[in-house]
Amino acid sequence: MTVIAVSKVADQSQPAAPAEVERAAGDDTPFARDARTLQVALERNLRSVHDLVEDLRNSEAPTSDPLKLPEAVEAKAAAKPAATKTSTSSRWLKIALGVALVVGLGWSPLKSMLAATSAEAVINARVITIRSPIEGTVDTAPDVRNSWSAQTGAPLLHIVDEQANPAHLDDLRRQFGALEDQARSLASQSALDANALLALAVQVERFRHGRLDQLNARVKASEADLAAASARATQSASARKRSDELRKSGVTSAAESDKVQSDWIAATNAEAGAARRLEEVSIERDAAANGVFIGDSYNDTPNSSQRADELRLRIGELDAQIVATRSQMKRLSSEILTEEMRFHDRSDVLAAFPASGRVWEMLTARGEHVARGQDLMRVLDCANPIVSANVDENVYDRLELGGAATFQLAQSGGKTYRGVVVNLTGPAGAPANFAIPPAAMRTSGFFATVAIDGIGDSGCEVGRTGTVTFAPRGKEIGPAPPSGAAELRP
Repeated sequence: MTVIAVSKVADQSQPAAPAEVERAAGDDTPFARDARTLQVALERNLRSVHDLVEDLRNSEAPTSDPLKLPEAVEAKAAAKPAATKTSTSSRWLKIALGVALVVGLGWSPLKSMLAATSAEAVINARVITIRSPIEGTVDTAPDVRNSWSAQTGAPLLHIVDEQANPAHLDDLRRQFGALEDQARSLASQSALDANALLALAVQVERFRHGRLDQLNARVKASEADLAAASARATQSASARKRSDELRKSGVTSAAESDKVQSDWIAATNAEAGAARRLEEVSIERDAAANGVFIGDSYNDTPNSSQRADELRLRIGELDAQIVATRSQMKRLSSEILTEEMRFHDRSDVLAAFPASGRVWEMLTARGEHVARGQDLMRVLDCANPIVSANVDENVYDRLELGGAATFQLAQSGGKTYRGVVVNLTGPAGAPANFAIPPAAMRTSGFFATVAIDGIGDSGCEVGRTGTVTFAPRGKEIGPAPPSGAAELRP
């Protein structure tokens, strides 16, 4: 009898939907869509139970008349009383299996209804406006049909200002050229003076050696004169002694004695003069050996030595001027480099682009003259894509910044990405620099922004739709939030 009851329940699931469900079919609210989904799942499960009951009928009571099924079952039970208990247990087992199938197949759509999901979700990206940093002519413009990434490299937007004034740069270069000429001139003069100094140094050294040889000869001559004077003084001293003895004996006259005395005095003074002359020549020789020349006709140094000293001073002054000139050249070279970079920035510019992106709107063309600060193009920042989600109010009230979420693409078997909630705007206006304004999604008046990790690896897929599933508070759906999620927060 239990099998018959289940069969009746299964048969009742076959008619069309009630009038209330038919009316709900015309409603396009999220609740109506969930109701239709649950209804279809339950009908499918009841149909499976119905097929199971039909198989049970055919196997245990093979009869073509469904109304005679109870009598056949009772007759079979009366004929085989020993198998009644076993057959009843089998029926209960099959019924439990059918109920389990109904519960199992119906739980998945019911779980989807209870999960916090978005009503609409679309891959989005921020729009970056590229402006002209200078006034000039667009020399190279990117192809609006192509996107780029960090691997392929950003496109080129080249602006050239042929009217840029390089007067200051030219003036700096002229000054640098004048300093170069001055440094070369000073270096040449210093080299010439150094050669002259070398020649004078050789001449002074030769003069010193010649003067020393001369003084050595004079010393020897003075020594000889001293020796002769000493001999005469010795002889005069002996003659004086004899004269004194002879005068005492009265042999010699007084005049002769006076003459001997006078010769002795002269010889003694001549010996002392020779000694002084020898001393004078020795002092002059020793001074010349030390580089100091003593004489009546010149100063302490000869003319060649004085000229060498003057050349040394001049070379020192020239070297100091060279050092100062090179220091000015070094400073001026730095100024020229800075001015060249400044002039290049004013006359030749390549616009900067994000690492990965796509041309969203081209506002200029090659050969067009643009002003400084003029909008040239708008590009999508595909390096940091996000998902704009439209949610119901009851779902929005359960969300929080930093909460985990997943995004699944709408196509069959779409890949699922993990992310984190980075912005909740509610009914307020979302940031206006998105490629797709969140206000364009009108299913609900509440908006959320989710940063998804890895969604930009396959290119700039702005506009593709899907579903965002939000994790309950305090729970994580994914292993970690996206690496750039902190940068995307308002």
